[in-house]
This record gives sequence, C-alpha cells and structure tokens, in this order.
Amino acid sequence: MPKVDYSSDQLPAHLSDKARFMLWRDIWLEQLGAAEIKHADDKPFATSSRNVMLGNLGVSRFSTTTNHYVRTRKHVANDRDDIYIGFYRSPKPQIWSAGNRDLTMKNGSVMAYNIAQPCSSFTDGVTSWVMASIPRAQILKVVPHADDRSVTALDRSDPIVRHLEHTIDFLLNADEVHESLPLMQHAETMLADLIALALGARGDEAQVAQTRGLRAARLRELLSIIEARFADPSLSPAAIAESLGLSDRYVRDLLFESGETFSERVLELRLQKARAMLSDLRFDRLKVSDIALASGFNEVTYFNRCFRARFGCSPTQYRGGL
Repeated sequence: MPKVDYSSDQLPAHLSDKARFMLWRDIWLEQLGAAEIKHADDKPFATSSRNVMLGNLGVSRFSTTTNHYVRTRKHVANDRDDIYIGFYRSPKPQIWSAGNRDLTMKNGSVMAYNIAQPCSSFTDGVTSWVMASIPRAQILKVVPHADDRSVTALDRSDPIVRHLEHTIDFLLNADEVHESLPLMQHAETMLADLIALALGARGDEAQVAQTRGLRAARLRELLSIIEARFADPSLSPAAIAESLGLSDRYVRDLLFESGETFSERVLELRLQKARAMLSDLRFDRLKVSDIALASGFNEVTYFNRCFRARFGCSPTQYRGGL
C-alpha cells in the first residue's frame, strides 16, 4: 500500500483505554519493528499516523501519547536496517539515547539515526514526529559515513535540512504522486538525494544530488509560493528569491527549466481564477473590473486583452454566454 493512515479512533470503542493501547501496540510492532512500548496509566491513550512508501523509501508522520520506547539488541537482531531522519514537533521534550549519546529533543530538533541500533526514548506528554527513511545499504553507497554514529543531531537552519522537511510534508499530502509511476519514481529520487545531502554526501555524489534533488525541492517550494500568492500584484521573482534566500537569476532559471516562465505561470493562474469567478453565480454582483483586481490584474484593459487571447471572448461575453 503506498499510503496507510491509522488512528486510535479506529479501535473498538467498547475497549478500555489500556486494552486499546495494547491492541495498537501489537499492530504498531507488527508493522514497524520490535520494541518495548509503554503508556502512562493515568493518561488517556491517543495516537494517529500516516505512512507513505516511495519504492524502498518512506515518509511518515505520527503523534502518540505513549511515553516510553526501547529497542534492545534482541529487538534489532533480525529487524529492519534503515537510516531515519526525524523532525521532532512535540511541545514536550523527549530524552533520546542511542549508543553512547544522549540527546534532548525539543520542538524543532532534527536527528538522524540507525534503527538497527539499540535505542530508548522517554517523553512526558505527546510525542510528535515527521520522518523520512532509507535503507542503510542504499544510503551507504553514496554517504559511506552515514552510520558512523547511532544518532546525530542535524541543523534545522541548514537549507538542505529545511528543504527535506518541506519535501516530507509535501509527500505526505500529495496523493497525486502515486497516480503516475514516473512521478513516483521522480519523487523517490528527489527524496533520496535530499537525504544524502542532509547526511553529508560529498564529491561527485553530492554534485549529482545537488543538481537533481535540491533543485527539484527548491522548484517545488517556489511553485507553491506562486500558487499561494499569484493574485498578489507585487509578487515577482525577486520577491520569491528573497523569501527563499536565493538569487533572482536562480529562481528564473528554475522556472524556465520547468517549462514556463514566471510571467507565463502567473498569468495562467490569474486567468483561471478570473474565469472561475466569472462562472460562479456568487460573484454576479461584482463588476468585471473587480474580478480582474481580485485575480491580480492592475489594468482592466490588459486583463480583457489577455482573457480574449486565452479563451476566445471577452470576460463580459464569457459571463453572458454562461
């Protein structure tokens, strides 16, 4: 299954809180590997998760009230062997121990760890993570030092780490990725490249990942900005570049590689919004000039000219025809 959603709300309502936790624990351990998991008896049990697979890679999001998690040598003996990068999003700190390292995870902390190594964690409250995983054998081909430590703290302010986090969030919510095999393979490659860069890929491998994965992630990020703000007349490549910490030229080059210039992409989004408003009876009271302004056009004559060129009639004729 490409995507699996699970919630404690799906558990039988007639069960006690303790029984619900025990049932969930058995399901969790069967899917994600052996461990010792405990839940405080004096707190209500709740959990939710989403797991998305992209070939051998995965992204996940989960939140749970369980407060104690331990994987011993016995647990990891014949279990999975993946490298994880996790972004901690809980308001309460989590104490994480692996090998000879102890980390205090706070909201916003990021770490990489080898799930095949013994570890333990304790949280006094809700535990929330978003994660990406990659088989250890796969990542060691491009980052030989990726498992030098059982657990490593990463810098969330690093642009690569930040892009990886945004990409995980995007993949967790982008259902269309699994509608096309080439698109899913592209997403898998992009995710693998970003993981490699976040873990310190060097030399030729880093150059390939930089060209392929990071540029793809930056393109996705700037396209999301355009889609959210296209109706803002002040939106420009320079404004986007400044918000992302990139150069104006770099932003323009990325958009050109995507097949459309900034102006072409923004114009199409504005025209589609205007057409949708002209088709919607809720906006009948608005003048065409009002719809033009709401769609991001400063000049009505320019809007009329562009609309006619795109749809073969004036905005007034389009509304009247409907």
